[in-house]
Amino acid sequence: MTRRHKVPVDLGFRMTTGNVSAMAQPLTPGDPASLGGFRLAGRLGEGGQGVVYLAHSADGEPVAVKLLSAGDRQTRARLARELDALESIASFCTARVIDVSADGPRPFVVSEFVDGPSLTERVRERGPLRGGDLERLVVGTATALAAIHAAGIVHRDFKPSNVLLGPDGPRVVDFGIARTEGPATMTSGLIGTPAYLAPEQINGLPATGSSDVFAWAASMVYAATGRSPFGADTVPAVLHRVLHAEPDLSALPGRLREVLASCLSKDPARRPTAQHLMLSLVNPRTPPAGPPAGGSYRQDPTQSTVGTARGARRNLLVGALVAVVVAVGTAGGTALYLNRTPTTTLTSSPSTTPETAPGTSPPPATETGGDGNLKIPAAFAGEWSGRTTSTNPLDSDGADNTVSLKAGESTAPWTERDQNDDCKGTINLTKVEDDRLTFHLGENDGGCIAGTITLTRKGGDALTYTWRDVPGPGLVTQTGILKKS
Repeated sequence: MTRRHKVPVDLGFRMTTGNVSAMAQPLTPGDPASLGGFRLAGRLGEGGQGVVYLAHSADGEPVAVKLLSAGDRQTRARLARELDALESIASFCTARVIDVSADGPRPFVVSEFVDGPSLTERVRERGPLRGGDLERLVVGTATALAAIHAAGIVHRDFKPSNVLLGPDGPRVVDFGIARTEGPATMTSGLIGTPAYLAPEQINGLPATGSSDVFAWAASMVYAATGRSPFGADTVPAVLHRVLHAEPDLSALPGRLREVLASCLSKDPARRPTAQHLMLSLVNPRTPPAGPPAGGSYRQDPTQSTVGTARGARRNLLVGALVAVVVAVGTAGGTALYLNRTPTTTLTSSPSTTPETAPGTSPPPATETGGDGNLKIPAAFAGEWSGRTTSTNPLDSDGADNTVSLKAGESTAPWTERDQNDDCKGTINLTKVEDDRLTFHLGENDGGCIAGTITLTRKGGDALTYTWRDVPGPGLVTQTGILKKS
């Protein structure tokens, strides 16, 4: 189910170039003629942290060079941390970093030049995107955002002008104001374009991955309609609408309208994660899901999670799924279901229990950190086994799972067998509800990824088995029916 998978390291993308100099503005008298071994040819943009130049390498290849405004020790250290995190993002998602210099009075970063207009320029010049063009954009940018979040980065300024439409697909760029989660970041305060700020950012809360999902959805509305979902007049009016008004999604096709509406929820806890969003775009049966409890972003990307076997397998799983979605969504034609309504629900949210009907209360539950205070009720006692299947498209063969539950215990033996190998371990009870038990699966003999297992009563002789990689990316579930022996 959740084991090692080989992931392609080099996807072979190469940029093509046309008249790239026409995209740049002339250099100003104060601009340097060159930086490092790169000759500057013009200005591509300027922001609060520096200037982005079009430049050429010694062999004539176009590149983008960002010259940072500040060169103090703190800025250099934070830049190094961000670049470390960026290295773990797949190259098809953003502009590849080619060179970095922190030796001069002002550090600069050299990156791949993406030969294509921004989403803003594309819509302004040719109008809203339609059909396959829109679908490829939606899947490509959602995949990029999922990869960015998996690297532990919050972008903080996702907007149409930061999406470049390269010849091989969209790239999400401008990480100059992106920051890794934690107290030390390159910038602080309210950052972003008003129409694409999430409500919690306007209210002064730190940006999170959920804020990025909100901004992504607002950008996709712009791509599909040519306008922001919250208008484009005065800043106070736009901010007021973001906080209090419902977005105008009337011009969107049905399935896409549903997806974007969930992403534009005022409550960040009701928005899907980027990873779950990515999967839902290519699988209409994937239900909406909020962020996993405790968040899914690493606090310090300099502390790599690949130092343990479990972390390595988890990162491989994320990379493999991202690669699959890109292959489905961009290489061979987008397999989107944006105009269809899902008719079957296979799994529930990776972070929540099933929704409670309006006006009713959820069943009582007791939670613990797995310290042995909880006990398995007698109604669940017995040996349960059955076949389970995974939503991971790289692991579709399924597995045989067995759980032995003993009344009064707080742990239980657990096994999983598939055609390749076996996993054995002990699951620890963490939550008890009337008809459901939740367990934590930690390190185990056999190499299955740790996660959360829920067992829900289904009549007297069956349990619904659900495994999720939570805490973790929350990308994959393993589900099936276990029968009592």
